[in-house]
Amino acid sequence: MHMAHSSERYVLPSHPSLISLDPLGICDEENPSRWAVISLSIAQFRASSSYDLLHLPHLIEDLSYSIHMNGNLDTRFLQRYIFQKSLDPQSPTKQALLDRILDAALHLPDAFPSHDVPYLQDSNPLLQLSTSKIKCLLAHQILNTLQPSKGNTWGGTFACWYSDPQPLENAVLGYLSSVFTYFLPSQDESSLVTYQYSSNRRQNSLDEFAFWNSCTTIPLFEYLIIDPVSTTTVPFPHPNVLSTLVASNKSPGFGAACTQEELVTAACPPLLPMGALFVSPPIPSDAALLVFGNVLLTKWKGQGREAIHLGTSILSKQTFLFIDASEVDAPASSTAIADLNPDILSRDLHKAHTGFQALARLHVKDIASPLWGAGSFGGDPIVKALVLVMAAARVGVRLHLSVDDQRTYDIPGLSGSRKVIEILRDFKENCGSMSIGDMMQRLTAIDWCDCGVDIPLYLKT
Repeated sequence: MHMAHSSERYVLPSHPSLISLDPLGICDEENPSRWAVISLSIAQFRASSSYDLLHLPHLIEDLSYSIHMNGNLDTRFLQRYIFQKSLDPQSPTKQALLDRILDAALHLPDAFPSHDVPYLQDSNPLLQLSTSKIKCLLAHQILNTLQPSKGNTWGGTFACWYSDPQPLENAVLGYLSSVFTYFLPSQDESSLVTYQYSSNRRQNSLDEFAFWNSCTTIPLFEYLIIDPVSTTTVPFPHPNVLSTLVASNKSPGFGAACTQEELVTAACPPLLPMGALFVSPPIPSDAALLVFGNVLLTKWKGQGREAIHLGTSILSKQTFLFIDASEVDAPASSTAIADLNPDILSRDLHKAHTGFQALARLHVKDIASPLWGAGSFGGDPIVKALVLVMAAARVGVRLHLSVDDQRTYDIPGLSGSRKVIEILRDFKENCGSMSIGDMMQRLTAIDWCDCGVDIPLYLKT
């Protein structure tokens, strides 16, 4: 019946081997192909008297039942969004938008005649897709007709944005607007977006550290530019840097919360199929993902609960680097500095270097970045900032680091806290001659089992 997951390729719903049980009896024959059910469902919806955007959620519910046997998909938030947006559902732009989404969905077998997409991996490091092919895939993410990729445990369609209530309502309203905006005619359908998998075989920790220690001529802090931001003002995209580091998960993708990865991925719709369909997670520790091209972006400011979709779009040549930091969520009782555990430190240096090396090969000279791995992953913000700067300096990329100007840094056992941004400015002002090798020697000299160390003080002296 169902075609098993291919380890090499993502199987699309137009693949003739995929069968539907057709619980709604859409097709005349027994066990029709999924594609027959999808295309006939769309045709019946178009022929009905309720063919308008307000009824799109009902089509999505029917398809979810027909394809996934999920008869209770909650689309109330999507319905509310469409209702708020279209007080006149019959207005021509709304109807044209609906037509474009369904036309894109039906174009799938022509756009992908092999009915599959090869996974990004060492043996297949590049995937190039036109805007019109990306719209095909997004249309099926909207319609909830896709299955998760191999190893993907979170899903791959936008169903997570449809249910009510949404804890981060403002963010999800913006995500939906961003996707629907992408279907409006504002860009060249043949314009290409490139998805790249870049890997770099990892050595053991000792060899890795020797490689960094030997780097004695590059002045580390010349490559750090500190961008003070607040949770209400942090902009996306960066006002003058066209490259963004995405602090991703080892199973990358979008979601209904508002991590930096979720916001950036939803704000730039060509990123939405990547984690969902083009990779088979988890991403190995020696690999990074890049996406680049002339892409449509929606503008945002703020993060988390403060994130606001500004309602404007720009077409811009952008590069995105997806790298995942170690998850060092140490228990509160831990007395160690997990980021300086040699296995974690060497893994994160290697991961960041792999990503920055791939950027340098594309002649990218500047990248905007959050404090990588120091949010929900529990990393030490100073150590993580230094890891990024070391990796960037090593290949000559300037790191524009967004630092929350209110974020404080506490050292267990020492009274008082300092601001992260002040500690980083102090490094930049007073350690100008320090090389990558100097910093590496100091980081590896700290006893990582002693969490009472004043790391900034130790590294400066």
